[in-house]
Amino acid sequence: MVNWWVLPLNYLLGSLPCGVLVVRITKGVDIREYGSGSIGATNVSRVAGFLPALIAGVGDALKGFLGAYLATRFLSDPYLWFLALFFLIIGHDWSIFLRFKGGKGVATTLGILLFLSWESALLCFLTWVIMASITHYSSVGSLSGALLMPVFLYLWGNPLHFVLWGIFAAALVFWRHKENINRLIQGKELRMGQKGA
Repeated sequence: MVNWWVLPLNYLLGSLPCGVLVVRITKGVDIREYGSGSIGATNVSRVAGFLPALIAGVGDALKGFLGAYLATRFLSDPYLWFLALFFLIIGHDWSIFLRFKGGKGVATTLGILLFLSWESALLCFLTWVIMASITHYSSVGSLSGALLMPVFLYLWGNPLHFVLWGIFAAALVFWRHKENINRLIQGKELRMGQKGA
């Protein structure tokens, strides 16, 4: 019996907009109307502060971790497993609760990675910390961590389908950051802590 239900459940799980909910509860505003307009933890920190940003980031990561557990526990077919993990990120990036708009999927991807390989997740997080601290751009940290994700998965001896997932997940992170990349090139990207419009 194929547990198809994992796919739509993971999409709905990924669709939960933690950043929107946290800022709505703490500040009573729609985060999409402030800062960079993103629903991720970096923009939550600009609008609501460190603690709400931490809660939003952890919530997004937990979505990925839980969804990865469900996929691994109930799906034996590697193709469906692969899809189920992507449905988590797709749900976050194109949430049904936000009219198929959303975030960039970095924290959710990190949560999935944490379940698959905590060592790789730790190294990607440290990469983000180092690069964001050096450049003061959260997007540079995210892109650097995503770029190295499949490399870390490979170096830690993970299965090939883990590494392949890492390549596709990294590509999706880069795709969702295309506007950030353009702003970085133009010198218009918001730095960490910078409030924006």
